[in-house]
Order: sequence, then C-alpha cells, then structure tokens
Amino acid sequence: MVIKLVLNCILLFFITTLNSVTRFEEQKILKDALAKNRPIVAVFLSSNCPWSTKLQQEVLESPLFFEKTSREVVLWPLFLQQSEEEKAFLQKYHVQKCPTLLILDPKGKEFARFEYVPLDAAGYAEMIVSQIESFHEICIALAQNDDNFDEEKWRELYQKAKKLSTPCFKQVLLERGFRKEKGSFFHLEKFASLLDKYKIKHPLVRKAKKQFLDRDRDNEQGFQFKVAVLEFQKLASRLKSKDRPEKALRPLLKYSQAFQKKDPQNYWKSEWMIAEFLYTKNSLISALEHAQAAYLAAPDSEKQQIAETVSFFQRE
Repeated sequence: MVIKLVLNCILLFFITTLNSVTRFEEQKILKDALAKNRPIVAVFLSSNCPWSTKLQQEVLESPLFFEKTSREVVLWPLFLQQSEEEKAFLQKYHVQKCPTLLILDPKGKEFARFEYVPLDAAGYAEMIVSQIESFHEICIALAQNDDNFDEEKWRELYQKAKKLSTPCFKQVLLERGFRKEKGSFFHLEKFASLLDKYKIKHPLVRKAKKQFLDRDRDNEQGFQFKVAVLEFQKLASRLKSKDRPEKALRPLLKYSQAFQKKDPQNYWKSEWMIAEFLYTKNSLISALEHAQAAYLAAPDSEKQQIAETVSFFQRE
C-alpha cells in the first residue's frame, strides 16, 4: 500500500511538473531521452476532452502503468489549453485531435502513434512496449547484412513495420524482401502498394503486376484472382454515384469469363463478390444471376449459406 502511494505521488508530481509544457521544455525532454537512450512517449491531452481525462486518470496516473513503462520510456504528457502557441506545436507533430500518443526515438523522430483505444493501464503499457520492441528489432535487422535472408522472419518484420507510423521502415523491408524472396508475398505487397498510389494503367503498376503474375504463370496458385480482387477494390473505391457498377466490376467479370473452368476454386468466390457488390448498388436481377452462378460452382461446405442469400435476393 505504501509503495502504491509513493508511486502515485511520484507520477502526480511528474505530471504536474509537465502540466505547463512549452517549447523550451521540449528540449529538456529530448535531452533527457538522449542521456538515457530511451524513446519518448508524448501524450497529447486536451483540458476539455472527456477521453483525455479518462486516459489521464485510468492510465497515466496508474501505478501499474508507471511501473511497467518508467524504465522503458521518457513519459511526456502535454496538457493543452487550445492556445495559438499550442496549435503550432500540434502542427509540428501532425496531431489533429486529443488524446493522441506518439512514440518518438531519443532524437525526437516519430515511429509510432495511437489515438484513444479502450484499454486499461496494463493494455496501454503492453501496446507501447510492444511497438518499441518492434522498432528496435527492425532497426537491428536493417543494419545487418542480408546474405542470410530469412524469408519468414522478414515477413514478420514487415507486418510489424506496417503498424508503425513511419512508412520508411515498411518501404525498405518491402524492397529488400522483393529482391530476395523466392516466394511471392512481397511481390503481391509491392503491386498492392503501387496500385494504391497510382492508376491501374500506370507503368509502375503494370510492371509490378507482371512481375507478380510471372511467379504463377499457369495460375496454379490463383494469382490472377488476387490481382482481379485488388483492381476491383481500387475501382470500387473511386466509383462515382452516376457510374454503372460494371465499371468497378470489370476486373472480376473479366477474370470470371477467362477462368470459370481453369480456376473453379476461385471462380465461385469471384461470382459471389460480384453478386454482393451488385446488390449494394441495387442491381438485384444481375446480383441474383451471379449469386446463382456462385452457388452452382461453390463447394458443398459453402452452398447452404449462399442458398440462403439467393433466396433473400429472390424475395427482394
């Protein structure tokens, strides 16, 4: 009980001391982080925000949170009052709303961020420590010689990098994985990332698409279907209200026509995706036709669920 009270007093004193954080105190935080070689957890809180109050009371003031993070990070709570100086400060760190947590390296460069999530003190501590460990693990891996490339391990690091807020780690891991892998994971990721950035017919997208499909020239692994799905999602996200749904469905329709007999395992999935999308666009007759095609081609384990939806379409 005494230890708990002491920890509470230390944390409350620490928070009170930082309650009037200014740009000058930012330098003190950075100096402390460099001296201890620890990352910084900057917590942006608003004085008139109930979620900020909840985070402060249930997490930052928790002895458990302090105990689990005090040796790992330099904690930097910022209690903001919406002044002009603070607005410029928020712009510097690209913070648009409170509460927001940023994890910075000892030099003040961001590598992870979170908005409010409904976790307790232990959950927040675990989330923060996990991201820091991932950051350290990625930095170590990137500094090493890649002669002994472990494809599975590299995929794990890439998935961890996707959870960080700085895209540079993900991009470096992606490019090295693309060059070194014997499989196809990073080839698909590269195609997907370029497709997200550019139009379908962009030269870089078309090149990445070809490189990916070349890994499965006979379509034994269903790469054609994966490409069709990604292209459909791209077109669907940009479909305007006045456009016909077939404009977005073109990749899936083309795939279904070409691979009905060559890839029955994915053909029914394609037809089912087409049916669901048409239904959302109120093209009920066409949706029913594709749903019935999906039912006929689907494995027995999926037929009952599809049949129920087909019946629903018929009633509609």
